[in-house]
Amino acid sequence: MKRHVWQRVLAMLSVVVLTTAIASACGGDSGSGTAEWMQPNASYENTRVASSDIDSENVADLNLTWAQELTGAGPFGAFASTPLISEDGVAYVQDLASNVMAYDLETGEQLWKVEYKAPTIGPNGLAYEDGVLFGVTNGDVFALEAESGEKVWEKKVLDYDFGIAEGQNLGFTIQPAVRDGVLHLSEAAKAGGGRALAFDAETGEQLWTFDTTDEPEGDETPSAGAWNTPLVDADGNVYYSVANGYYSHNSPKSTQNERLYTNSLVKLDGETGELLWYYQTLPNDFWDWDLHLSPVLADSDGEQVVVTGGKLGYVIAVDPETGEEVWKTAVGTHNGHDDDSRKQLEGTLELPSPPYEVFPGPYGGVETNLAVADGKVYAAVVNLPGQVNKPADLNRPVLEVDFADGRGELVRLDLATGEIDWSVELDTMPLGASTISNDLLFTTLFDGRLVAHSLEDGSEVWSSKLPAGTNSPVAIAGDRLVTAAGFPQGLGQEPQLVSFQLNGERVTPPAGDEADESAETTTDDSAAGGDVTEVGVVEGALRFDPSELSVEAGEVTFRFNNTEAMPHDFVIEQDDQRIGGTDLISNESAELTVELEPGEYTFYCTPHRGAGMTGTLTVT
Repeated sequence: MKRHVWQRVLAMLSVVVLTTAIASACGGDSGSGTAEWMQPNASYENTRVASSDIDSENVADLNLTWAQELTGAGPFGAFASTPLISEDGVAYVQDLASNVMAYDLETGEQLWKVEYKAPTIGPNGLAYEDGVLFGVTNGDVFALEAESGEKVWEKKVLDYDFGIAEGQNLGFTIQPAVRDGVLHLSEAAKAGGGRALAFDAETGEQLWTFDTTDEPEGDETPSAGAWNTPLVDADGNVYYSVANGYYSHNSPKSTQNERLYTNSLVKLDGETGELLWYYQTLPNDFWDWDLHLSPVLADSDGEQVVVTGGKLGYVIAVDPETGEEVWKTAVGTHNGHDDDSRKQLEGTLELPSPPYEVFPGPYGGVETNLAVADGKVYAAVVNLPGQVNKPADLNRPVLEVDFADGRGELVRLDLATGEIDWSVELDTMPLGASTISNDLLFTTLFDGRLVAHSLEDGSEVWSSKLPAGTNSPVAIAGDRLVTAAGFPQGLGQEPQLVSFQLNGERVTPPAGDEADESAETTTDDSAAGGDVTEVGVVEGALRFDPSELSVEAGEVTFRFNNTEAMPHDFVIEQDDQRIGGTDLISNESAELTVELEPGEYTFYCTPHRGAGMTGTLTVT
């Protein structure tokens, strides 16, 4: 995601610049540089090491100073990206409806807002260079003046139909990277495989593309692409962790192969997009085990390595020159399915009879980005199984899960060997990436806690309860920390952006423009067909209420009230055939009238079907 002119720095100077960057990334000492976080993962190397004053001696004085409501939402909450923090005290953020905002960190005042109102599966987020912010909606790429939010340029890049659920064409969902005038980003899953793209950061001109599958015209399954910020090295070469395909175990045998370059780390020439090498860690994946984390460039005993990982539950180090594996280490819970996809290719796979669980599940493994410092790698691991309850579940590209069963671990690995130094169990899922501040490791937990653990032994040093549940990363600069309570999980919880400061005092942000609350919404109770079946949403649980319905055959009207901050939909299906459906916009009501014959039906929310937002409908 970077660079305007195609200039290469002299080789010796490149080494000096790279070595200096890596040295300054270690330790998190605010005296080693300016106190800012203006790269998606803190540095060009994606290390997630903060230039910070916050450590174990003073973290007890880290106080919540302000909170601002987040009004945009996607299928996985309101906010899932890493904020940017400037050295002059401004936070730049993008919510999961693609809206971009700037906030004064001292007062919490919203300085400006650009609304796109384009929900995305996320994480999305912003990149920055030379006074300009860069980002994406699901189909567009844009550049904004950081000072004012004024548009520098905007390009419509994708012209196909895309959705916000697994198994659909997803468009752009990435937090880009920009370096030396070149902007790098990627599509997520797309039929035939998503593309990595490079743009001139000054003009928006598209420079090159790279197909992340080797047969983009030969497979119509949405697959590959990239979810997280790529790595761009000092020579301009680009490293992507390429995701999996939405293939089920029962995908037709004729389409089963290694599926290059899914579940691969690829290195691309920054000037041309040419593939320099690839490392595929898992061929023919059908358990939704993405290799999707931002690659991290780090120094290991004088040798460079690139570290990545993902939902397959492994952390992996490779040689950046050759792509050869240095080490590969399993983290979190595994229960014997790691080689299933290889065995299927060989014709030797034998699965147990349902019901059974698959660890890692489709939302498990290392879900969010790594942190690397001082010869150590830190990973936040999710232990959440996928459920195979009946043979038909093997037709699904994403197994059902129950987020209430989710647990986790924080793990430290040795950068040179991959050996695990320590692992600390968590009673819920860590979904906020790993972030280092001096001798502390920060992350956020799904139940709404911001936590800091010791780098030395993993013990919890500090925690703070956020206003709502969260799947949001943390950014730290100087004496400030910014994150979001972006995933409400209970009655009364609302998504909010939150700011903490050492010895900070609580302030009330100045009131902004308020939406007109005088308009009333009315519902016509005289729905065609007579009786109306009411369907609600259990707040924070990704469940319909009720989940079992019974109606009489004929014309049936369903009425919905989505009281959550995130959007849903409601689809009725019988024998894999869609009967009808409607969108359920956040905090709004909707109706659906369909003609139903006697029989058994299923209903579900498309974006959250894999999370268990399903039900049964009996028509008599």
